[in-house]
Amino acid sequence: MNTVINLVLPFFGLILMGFLAGKFLSKDARGIEWFNTFVVYFALPPLIFQTVASAPVAQLTNWPFILATTFSSYTIFILAFAIALVFMKKRVGEATVMSAAASYGNIGYMGLPLTVAAFGSTAAIPAALIFCFDSTLHYILVPMLNSMGKPNREPMGLIVQKIIQRVFLHPFIIATLLGALAAVFTLKLPQPVDTLLDFLSRAAAPSALFALGVTVAYQPLAKIGGELPLIVIAKTILHPLLVLIVLSTMGGFDPIWVGVAVLMASLPTAATVFVMALQYDEYVEGSSSAILITSIVSIFTVSMVLILIDRGKLPIDFF
Repeated sequence: MNTVINLVLPFFGLILMGFLAGKFLSKDARGIEWFNTFVVYFALPPLIFQTVASAPVAQLTNWPFILATTFSSYTIFILAFAIALVFMKKRVGEATVMSAAASYGNIGYMGLPLTVAAFGSTAAIPAALIFCFDSTLHYILVPMLNSMGKPNREPMGLIVQKIIQRVFLHPFIIATLLGALAAVFTLKLPQPVDTLLDFLSRAAAPSALFALGVTVAYQPLAKIGGELPLIVIAKTILHPLLVLIVLSTMGGFDPIWVGVAVLMASLPTAATVFVMALQYDEYVEGSSSAILITSIVSIFTVSMVLILIDRGKLPIDFF
């Protein structure tokens, strides 16, 4: 239990420090953009690259794990979309962003540093795989469905072009692909370059968590609609539970990989969902509230997952 407390308190302490800084220090909100730029483009990618590059190639092609985690995210998305569309009578575009809020967690900013802190650097491998394929899934579903819901649809070629750009130009995905190539061909970087990447990697976790706190501080809490409880329950409870059930039913996975997958699924709604909402002008205020509320709830869900893992109570193989 002390191990969990020693991990959880510093982790959420960094987020809280960023949140308080964003709330009470009189700084221009645009300043966080440069901090986010450092985290997204310069700190987290070296961490991903170095970990993936040193991994056995077999771990990078663990397709049962990839299919299980991606299927779970897809199932939550489709379930939330069907409920929003059929029972709540939402528009297609609005239902799409709501579904992303229910299924797309903060697996980059929050997930990567947390899993490394909880399980060690090797945890970055399953975490990076989850990020790549979950992000690709949502980068495909959201623009496709939003296009279908608009009266003036964009040409399919333009939609596909945007999807490819968003997927393959994301710095985390680029870092993963380059790391995989380095692992396949056993490439070694020059020592000065490797040292530089090591410096940046060490800054990744604290910078990302502090930046996350500041970002949450700037998220306004809008009017809470009847769909918000569905989003919160789906993201923080149903998603990790489904991941655990699917992986446990399939069986044969490394316990650390199962723990990483469940932990990643228990994370709050990604700030990227708010960006999507702004881009398509759908469910903007609701997505902001979803990010804020799920971030608060995740304090308890993430802590509970860590406690279960620490006590060896996470059922990694039901059968």
